[in-house]
Amino acid sequence: MFKSLVPKNDVFYELFGQISANLVEGVQTLVQMLSQCGGYDEHAVRLKSLEHQTDQLVHAIMSHLHKTFITPIEREDIHQLAVRLDDILDLAEAASSRIDLYRPCNVPREAQELSQVLLESVKLVREMIGLLPDMKKRKRIMELTVEINRLEDQADYIRRSTLARLFREEKDPFELIKWKDILEYIERATDRCEDVADITEGIVLENT
Repeated sequence: MFKSLVPKNDVFYELFGQISANLVEGVQTLVQMLSQCGGYDEHAVRLKSLEHQTDQLVHAIMSHLHKTFITPIEREDIHQLAVRLDDILDLAEAASSRIDLYRPCNVPREAQELSQVLLESVKLVREMIGLLPDMKKRKRIMELTVEINRLEDQADYIRRSTLARLFREEKDPFELIKWKDILEYIERATDRCEDVADITEGIVLENT
């Protein structure tokens, strides 16, 4: 009864939507970096710009949170969701900055696969965030949570199996160190997607 009397506040949802759109664009840029041998600096600059824009959106969420007495969902959930969404792009940007720094020319096929898994994950995150204002879409949000968790498991497997192969086959220890670093950042970004899914699932379960 009380929830029906609470005024709707769409600002948070709008800002979350903008952040999730930036996530998809940022990871698409990362995928392009790994599919092309060259032009790393241009892609890295683009991703850094998106990361900066997202930091500003997160700041806007936190500022609005402090000014708002009644929020559409729990304040802690809004805070945690903003932080974890920001983490995804921070990690993708960290991977891109290292690609730009290391300038690898021989990109393992598995690295491209891992970036595609991350791209699929952030697209599902974007869909999930878009459904958050409508708690009646609980079933679809639950399905998305399961799929994002599955993709995180897949990403972890790709990272581990790729490193195992590189340890066996890579003759240049510097190349091994480079890819160990890059792959870890990409895989950690899928971990944060899983965190976002779990937080969103909890929000829906608490409010339906």
